[in-house]
Amino acid sequence: MIETQTAIPDRATDCGDCNDSAVIESAARELYQTAALFVGDETEALQLVEETVASVEMDPCADGEAARGAASHDLVQRALVRVASLRPAEMHPSTAADLGGCVETDDLSAAGITREQLTGLLSGAGRLRMRQWLEGLGPVERSVFVMRAVLGRSGAESARLLQKTTGDSWTEAHVGGAYRAALCSLASSLVHSAA
Repeated sequence: MIETQTAIPDRATDCGDCNDSAVIESAARELYQTAALFVGDETEALQLVEETVASVEMDPCADGEAARGAASHDLVQRALVRVASLRPAEMHPSTAADLGGCVETDDLSAAGITREQLTGLLSGAGRLRMRQWLEGLGPVERSVFVMRAVLGRSGAESARLLQKTTGDSWTEAHVGGAYRAALCSLASSLVHSAA
């Protein structure tokens, strides 16, 4: 699982490092990258990060894991709300199409890609190609892909987050269909780029 980092150090970090600018810059960059995967727009992503950092009121030195989890959860909710507000008609369970046949399971490897390859596509030389591919997805498939493949959220958790942020009746089946559609698209994109 690729976990989104926040400006909150983990438990292994000495509390004296809480104000270390390098740690804060790295965490802010990672939050920004996650937000950008959701919304695609740099200005929107920056605003989401600023709102998230401002809203998480926990002492990271007292409980870094709780603060990290709260910031990550807050960012995901804010990103989903933003996407739903920008494209409300397209951010509905009825648009979560299961294309069937191409990818049969909710497993990243079903698209013929490993975690290491995904990490390379997200942060390495393939980053531009990955962002272009994400831009071609609908908002449901994009959001579900980011939650499931990038953040490692379960289908049930993703459905709960979508239901909470959109007010619609999302199910694991809706999320699974959207995720398989995204994985199928990714597999196709990788085959075409290799040719």
